[in-house]
Amino acid sequence: MDGKIKIKNDSRLERFTKTGLRFEDGSELEADVFLYATGFGDVREPLRAILPPDVGSKLPAIWGLNSEGEIRAAWRELGTPGLWYMMGNLAWCRFYSKHLALQIKAKQQGIFGERYSAPPVY
Repeated sequence: MDGKIKIKNDSRLERFTKTGLRFEDGSELEADVFLYATGFGDVREPLRAILPPDVGSKLPAIWGLNSEGEIRAAWRELGTPGLWYMMGNLAWCRFYSKHLALQIKAKQQGIFGERYSAPPVY
């Protein structure tokens, strides 16, 4: 990582590519990580607009509390390999991004466990 941050807001996102993002204006942006600021409403709708229908239609509820009193699906995997979600204000994102990074690292190393794993959504 080179530490450079890029912002692009002059064209709508069309789709993900193997190396980053493709926009409706035909431009592409290589990216290791992207931040998609979506606003209010059902937070799954912007995801459904860019995910394949078979994945987007199976997204679990995001936000609110689950049966254990944990916030549903935020700052954790969404049940699809490589698809993680975080939301909230800047302070929350700064704090929970470390937790999310540790979860991703644990998944990559095969030591994450099952308790907090989301059910698969293939």
